[in-house]
Amino acid sequence: MYDGSLTALLVLDDVRKGDIIEYSYSIRGFNPIFNNKYADVYDCRYGVPIANLFYKLMIPANRNVIIKNRQTTITPAISKVNNETMYEWKLTNIPALYVENKTPGWYDPFGSIIISEFQSWNEVSRWASALFPRDIKLSPELQAKINSIKKTCNDDETRVLSALRFVQDDIRYMAVETGINSHKPNNPNKIFVQRFGDCKDKSYLLTTMLYAMGIEAYPVLINTVDKKTVNEMLPSALAFDHCTVQVKVNGKTYWFDPTISFQRGSINDIAYPDYQTGLVVNESNTGLSSIPFHGSGLNDIKEIINVPDKFGTASLKVITRFTGSFADDARSNFNNNSLSEIKNKYKDFYAGYFDKITVDSLQYKNDDITGAFTTTEYYTIKNIWTNEDGKDKISLSSYIIEGALSKPADKNRTMPFRLTYPAHFKEQVEINMPEDWPISNFNDRVSCASFNLTANGRSEGNKVILNYEYENLKDNVMPGETASFFSRYDEAFKDIGYELYYDDAKTSSNSLARTSTSLPDMGLFPKLYMSLGLCVLITFLIKRKRTGSMNR
Repeated sequence: MYDGSLTALLVLDDVRKGDIIEYSYSIRGFNPIFNNKYADVYDCRYGVPIANLFYKLMIPANRNVIIKNRQTTITPAISKVNNETMYEWKLTNIPALYVENKTPGWYDPFGSIIISEFQSWNEVSRWASALFPRDIKLSPELQAKINSIKKTCNDDETRVLSALRFVQDDIRYMAVETGINSHKPNNPNKIFVQRFGDCKDKSYLLTTMLYAMGIEAYPVLINTVDKKTVNEMLPSALAFDHCTVQVKVNGKTYWFDPTISFQRGSINDIAYPDYQTGLVVNESNTGLSSIPFHGSGLNDIKEIINVPDKFGTASLKVITRFTGSFADDARSNFNNNSLSEIKNKYKDFYAGYFDKITVDSLQYKNDDITGAFTTTEYYTIKNIWTNEDGKDKISLSSYIIEGALSKPADKNRTMPFRLTYPAHFKEQVEINMPEDWPISNFNDRVSCASFNLTANGRSEGNKVILNYEYENLKDNVMPGETASFFSRYDEAFKDIGYELYYDDAKTSSNSLARTSTSLPDMGLFPKLYMSLGLCVLITFLIKRKRTGSMNR
């Protein structure tokens, strides 16, 4: 992303511990895209101590601004100078604010003063509507593309999908947003020809194409970091960093992000990130819209481990079926990286559990109809058995939950704790042993306000089958929920992971979570020991992050 910003670097000589650095700067002029409307946020606290902090705002008598405090009680000194109203904020000896680890992106504990000359969200929406005019003359090339979609697609739903897929996959993401293009999109005819654009360019092209087909569609301004806490801000053109699209078809409302590539499935299968709140760009719109989460999906993993004997080589087969947003990310990963690179990354993950593992092959299959994406991995594992205290054992994990079932370092929290969201995983571990391997069946469930975990296991002859399902229910744990969360977390900790072992002198099976049970002597191969430990979330999904005025 190119935004024309410049960096000034000054290296200060002879700065010593205890010195106070004083600096000041002036910003002159405004981006004309805001139509001479002023808005800004003055920070009142930082992660380092500040000796003196001073803000001064001078407003002409004919201008009207709204001032709002956020997590601060500071009040300005107000005075009249000539034909201006002057506001001054002075803060001294401001202590550093320690932010606890793993807080959600939308959580901002630093106090601030919010200022805006926009009087309502309708005023912001009308300002934005002028940036996305509908009455543009379409080029012959763009009109031909629209006509082709209308001709080949028999209904509005398939036309929406066809236009969306074209903008997502054929228009490359690149942002050149100097000057007014920080917020003003380029003409759709230009974007169609050059085949690249940023979020607002792609959104404008998509809404233009749909509008030309008689389908109701609007750009939507989003704050990808603050999400629903944008409701705490004043109406402002600076409240957003991203642009998406709202479409209405057959009485239903859909939300799409044109910057996400390789989305597949029906119109109801298209995932939309958890942005939570947005401003629909429509002159008649009077407020922010709450956006329902539509990113549901699943990582469904089956791992099959074949152990022929104590001395031979074992094999591992991993079948993963991604749906929803997980499938979108998997498709993006395979489209943007070589198969060799992905195969090595997959192997490196399992190498954390098996020292002598080699990858044999990696296959994948994409289903455009359902939107599912499936990978199949094949591995060879040498010396899967290890000896510890005279016992030969195989250490296993469920491999999937640790990254999602995470906890902060500090249990005594005053700030919310971030959870991976969405996070929904199913995993089945099937271990095929050379002889019958009975275990005591179990069926456990651990749940709280933040997550659900189920675990069950059984044996069928020489086959041991372990099933897990884990889902985060929201993106955070609030301070008042931490006691319950840590209690349930410790329970979940005890429900994950296995060790298979046998001892020539003793045939038994123990479990740290349950009472010990005895197994009948099965000769050379023998016994299952179930210990509990964390697993590691395996995610092959690379999320793109963007920064900028209206581009994330």
